[in-house]
Amino acid sequence: MAFLRTRDYSLADTYSSADLARLTGLSRGRISQLRADTGPDTLPEPDAEASTPARPLWRGDTVARWCARTGRRLPPRTASWLLPGPDGPHLRRDGHTTLQLRQEDLPDHPDLQRPPIDVHVTRYTTHGVYEPHVWVATVLVPGHTNTLLGWPHAWPHGNPLRNLVHEILTDIDTDPDPSVAGGLLGTLVLLPTLAEPQYTSLFWEVRLLDLYTADADDHADEDLQRRLRRLRPNDAELSDLVRALGHRLPWWPPGCATPSLAASWSPDGPHTPEHVPPPLASAQAFLRRCHRAAADLDSTLRASVRELGNSLWHSAISGWTRGGFPDHAALPENCDATIWQTAVEFNLEPAPAINGDFWDGLEWVMEHAPSQRLAADALRYFGDPSSAGTVVVDTTLLPQPIKAALTENVSTDTPAGLNGSYRAQRVLDALDAHPHAAAGTFLGTWPAPAGPPWCAVSPEPQLTALHVPRTMPAPGPPTGTPLEAVLLRTAAHGAHSSAPAIGFVVTDQDQVMLLPGMGRAAELAAAVEHVVWHPGEQTLVVGLMPSANERLIAAVEALVETGPRTTPWEQLTAVVGPHPNDVYCRYCRRGQPDENS
Repeated sequence: MAFLRTRDYSLADTYSSADLARLTGLSRGRISQLRADTGPDTLPEPDAEASTPARPLWRGDTVARWCARTGRRLPPRTASWLLPGPDGPHLRRDGHTTLQLRQEDLPDHPDLQRPPIDVHVTRYTTHGVYEPHVWVATVLVPGHTNTLLGWPHAWPHGNPLRNLVHEILTDIDTDPDPSVAGGLLGTLVLLPTLAEPQYTSLFWEVRLLDLYTADADDHADEDLQRRLRRLRPNDAELSDLVRALGHRLPWWPPGCATPSLAASWSPDGPHTPEHVPPPLASAQAFLRRCHRAAADLDSTLRASVRELGNSLWHSAISGWTRGGFPDHAALPENCDATIWQTAVEFNLEPAPAINGDFWDGLEWVMEHAPSQRLAADALRYFGDPSSAGTVVVDTTLLPQPIKAALTENVSTDTPAGLNGSYRAQRVLDALDAHPHAAAGTFLGTWPAPAGPPWCAVSPEPQLTALHVPRTMPAPGPPTGTPLEAVLLRTAAHGAHSSAPAIGFVVTDQDQVMLLPGMGRAAELAAAVEHVVWHPGEQTLVVGLMPSANERLIAAVEALVETGPRTTPWEQLTAVVGPHPNDVYCRYCRRGQPDENS
């Protein structure tokens, strides 16, 4: 048992009746009486593995708990200083602080640089000057306990855990009483915390680490992670700790161990319900922004824009409402309520009723939102219903008539920076992120028959940023029938480490369109399949599954890697083949009645 051991001295593993008599000063006859007694001093049943009726044996921790419960004093060098009772007095809270653990600057190894880790530490002491301490540590969000234990080296004292130990031992007298065996300074208790909700309870492990005088040495090289206890303490051990601390352990719902909440938490005290769990703060802000933006709109569009916020809020609170599954705000099933207490409670406002057209609202926000923050959040949460993303194209590499479409047919009536469309801002941002874009960028539109027409153009070199639509019109008037295709890799920009490939399609009516997809060859091949199998259908905001047609993927990859060239559309689509016999295709079934209805 972790709380009953020190480095050099510990209770014996097992005790016989004669051992108990020597330990407590009682006669062996009195020991026998206490075994048969039914009062509060009753000796527990023998529970050691080698115990027999003829020679009863007790485990050491069982004996220690019995002695503590009945007031029988144990020798100081074998008693647990954490065990509650006459031989293990209750500890008292002796202050708390929030520590920020920082790495040293690593200019030569930027990939090892990590954000600081904030840890809230509460110290518990006994009345004796040299009695060991208990430190209860809570890793605060946005990190969590695993970040303290699993991050790489290159920290001032080796790793984050050793940094924490160094900080908490800075002001501790490292010259303990000689009666405290092995120079024991105390025990560090790491409470489990998570940054985000998870659908597992396997993370709920309290981690324990005994600290000694040698750990306060700046040059100590012992591996604390190796000494850190790997197995979860059992409920009996945690109950001992709870009785010694004088209160139950705080259980922090995921994402809720914030600096303010951790600093204001008080053990077993009344908790004022918080209105919104910290992980839901961004969803609530989005809800309020949608409602404010909708206030000045007409009734139909107002309901649709409000619906965006309502939809996100309804989804966000599903795991935080009382009785929900999973219920993130309630103690997990494997948490004993006599050991754990919920550190923070919530009083969530109900989700508003859903009564608007979600997609109309999202389309309006992408083009007309009065707040760029609102539009950016909507894109992050839901995606753009008309744009699969933005790309940058070097127009000097394009064959005619595509080059003409992007250089001669672009309207430049709208100066950059004077348009409120978030889609317009996205193409400006894409071009601005390109390392070779020159000054003088202007915002424009090109006559694309589908998708957002916004584009941004840099004159020298001739770079154009544009949206990849989610729809390519079906063959027929007024766009015409696909005649030629040009597949190419776009110019890398921003977060794109490998620039995505796209596909232009030229029709017999001289219209230039884009395939409704972008990415690697498998994604672009899926866009070709989609146009052939589902003409005119809009792809979902989650995109298309990569193609499984190896011949088509190989053909697309060859065209992309050999540079922009014109290819007959029939030649490219000849290897597409018939649609798989899949009754679950969402595009084939769209608009058809449900057979089970």
